[in-house]
Amino acid sequence: MDPVTGVLIQYGAVGVVALLALAAVRVLFTRLSAESARESERADRLEEELRKLNETVRSEYVNTINTAARAISDATRAIEDARAAARRS
Repeated sequence: MDPVTGVLIQYGAVGVVALLALAAVRVLFTRLSAESARESERADRLEEELRKLNETVRSEYVNTINTAARAISDATRAIEDARAAARRS
């Protein structure tokens, strides 16, 4: 028996209640630590998924948007050229 337990038991019922309270605190702390570790692992996993998604957006969708922007620019230029030709005639 460790010295803390021995001292608490000397105090009778109060010591037993204090010992049970310490045990409860230990259990709750252990449970909280485990939950914190699980949430940390979950956050790390979700962060990795987000990084992969961002990479996909950058690599695939940015090229598509670039192509679409060029097409819009070409169409705008063609419309302006047609308007200019219509004004000249």
